[in-house]
Amino acid sequence: MHSIKGGHSHGSIIERWQAIDEYFVCISECDLYDQVCTTRCVLTHLKVDDEPMTDVTIA
Repeated sequence: MHSIKGGHSHGSIIERWQAIDEYFVCISECDLYDQVCTTRCVLTHLKVDDEPMTDVTIA
């Protein structure tokens, strides 16, 4: 499971939306079954780490 880092490198809401837009452009260029490409887009544009989410409760 991936979790989004609490701190982010984007200073403004516009920069955050721009990062999301860039992520969607990136994954639209990936082959449908290329998980490496998709993962690279997530790590590059959404700044996701690979640590398990320990503070999430599933009801």
